Amino acid sequence: MSDKTHKETRQALIEWGVEVKLNAHVNDFNNGVITFADGETLEAKTLIWAAGIIANTFEGIPASSLGIGRRMITDEYNRVKDLEDIYAIGDISVQITDPVYPKGHPQLAQVAIQMGRNTAKNFIAMAKGKAIKPFKYFDRGDMAIVGRHNAVVDLFKHKVHLSGIAALFVWLFIHLMSLVNYNNKIKTLYNWAVAFLTRDQALRMIFGSGQSRAD
Repeated sequence: MSDKTHKETRQALIEWGVEVKLNAHVNDFNNGVITFADGETLEAKTLIWAAGIIANTFEGIPASSLGIGRRMITDEYNRVKDLEDIYAIGDISVQITDPVYPKGHPQLAQVAIQMGRNTAKNFIAMAKGKAIKPFKYFDRGDMAIVGRHNAVVDLFKHKVHLSGIAALFVWLFIHLMSLVNYNNKIKTLYNWAVAFLTRDQALRMIFGSGQSRAD
């Protein structure tokens, strides 16, 4: 997201009493002590880890075809590196041929949807003996909720920026319009309204057997 969004979000967190540490890698968490890569320690009874995902690998994909997060490296047509007739899209792939996204596209639903459509069209084109088209990501914007009454929105490649309650309504509207059918829209809006008014948030946690931590 944009630098302006980064700064506003960080400031909001600080105002809520959150201590923000940037570029701080965690090496270990043991006996209630967090150890950072630089040797600094921090006592904590609870650690919530939200560091993204690592793709699952499977037999037949060579190590040379894997990139960051074990995602399969693909060309502009989503063909996997060093393999024939193998394609990867969405979170499982990392395409570094786009100069706008030299480290790969963001792991968002829109990227996967657009990759899927482009790849499907290319399959049809190949079956008809026609030329295939490279994937070009159309950035529809980035959004995130920051607290109960606040959100941040970057639209049109960061040319338009919104924050606060206005951004929250934009987030709600766009997500509702993205749902498949009318019934889903109504049910989701109802659930959001109830959760907002009652402050009843559904918690999704996985507890390890015999352990005191939750991931």
